[in-house]
Amino acid sequence: MSVLLPTTPSPTDGTEPSYLDWGGTLRPIFGGSLQKLRRLGDRFALSVVMPPMFTAEAGMLWVARLIAARRAGGAVLPWPQPGFTPPPSGAPRVAGAGQSGSLLTIEGFNPVDYLVREGQFFSIIHGGRRYLHQAAESRAAVDGRITALAIQPMLRISPANLAVCEFDEPKIEGMLGGDEQTWTPSTARTIGLTFSITETK
Repeated sequence: MSVLLPTTPSPTDGTEPSYLDWGGTLRPIFGGSLQKLRRLGDRFALSVVMPPMFTAEAGMLWVARLIAARRAGGAVLPWPQPGFTPPPSGAPRVAGAGQSGSLLTIEGFNPVDYLVREGQFFSIIHGGRRYLHQAAESRAAVDGRITALAIQPMLRISPANLAVCEFDEPKIEGMLGGDEQTWTPSTARTIGLTFSITETK
């Protein structure tokens, strides 16, 4: 079971999201056309830089949760979308089992003109684990439903019918990077933390 990391304070501007592309480019040896090879399994990662935190306040909690996440084999953290605050989405859920590929039908959006914006992130909860995705187009919900929303990357699992979709606060879930977890107490009794989370499935 992954550990939910604290939400305050927020990571600094030094935090870097990344997209892990498991595909490749086919390069013919005799000068033919380049071809993009797409493979299932593209996912996201996040390198996190936290601001200084007083040890007796937020610092101890962050260190405790990071150690617990390393022992548990996973951590959950809100995905940053600087400058963008999604409007209340309602209760969006996957509409129909057996979906796959790069299109996803979702229902349960706020029926009052909810708009999914191109580039907006969301997470799907399937089997107790979150999978992070991004809308590849802007689409408005009709009666709380969006049919065949283009997303990226491709679905790595076939989500269950009515699986929860987190649009209000998307989250990344994955393993902490590195072989050890370190922190640096300073003379001002603060703690500096850096770590990474990479989706594993």
